[in-house]
Amino acid sequence: MKLKKFLAAAVASAVVAAGAASVSALNDGEATYCFDTNAAMADWQTYGSVTETGTKADQTTSVSKNGNGSLIVSVNVADEVENQFGGFYVEASALGLKSFQGCTVEMSVLLCENAEGFYDNFSLFSDGMIWITAKPETLSTSEWTTVTLELPANADNSRVGFTIPTFTLHKGDILYIDDFSVTDSDGKIIANKGDYAVKAITSAESVSSGTNIVLTILLVVLILVIVGGIGIIVSSAIKRFS
Repeated sequence: MKLKKFLAAAVASAVVAAGAASVSALNDGEATYCFDTNAAMADWQTYGSVTETGTKADQTTSVSKNGNGSLIVSVNVADEVENQFGGFYVEASALGLKSFQGCTVEMSVLLCENAEGFYDNFSLFSDGMIWITAKPETLSTSEWTTVTLELPANADNSRVGFTIPTFTLHKGDILYIDDFSVTDSDGKIIANKGDYAVKAITSAESVSSGTNIVLTILLVVLILVIVGGIGIIVSSAIKRFS
């Protein structure tokens, strides 16, 4: 690990790793992993102290940035963890790549309610020849934050993923992840792995749409009544003075 960190520092000038809030340019369904269904979850593997921290990454349809779902990450840290490292990752081979060298990795993150202060260890990472991370400075419960990691062209790394959010004693949901994408060295986004689903329309949204239709009809009727009333007044006036 020390050697990897040393090498990472040596190529740091060639790495652009941004964790600030920004607007993703991805279109709906364009991300490599959309997490709208469980169809591609088998690609994701764990390492390190995931079991010791009770860290889970489950697909959910309760919240999403795009599509019908996202990934919700939770922890159950009941005691001090000796080996404080670990997380979830995908292999380059799962995406039809030999390695992630020259690739750009991106994900969108939303903080869960009451999870402030429990994502101190969270970052987007790549591992292999060197260890590289992109860590968000702050996360919000109301706005999605886009985290981006650019790998150097000579970084022959085989893994990309995200780390365990925290090793602080805590039990609960920490954050949502959506639109995890990998763009290859030629600038082409690796196609969705089959887990995209169009956002379902909820009953509340249906009612809202129905209400809008009724209001539109009433508005049209009101306009017709007003126009008709004006017409009657004008007609009466013409007859009166003719």
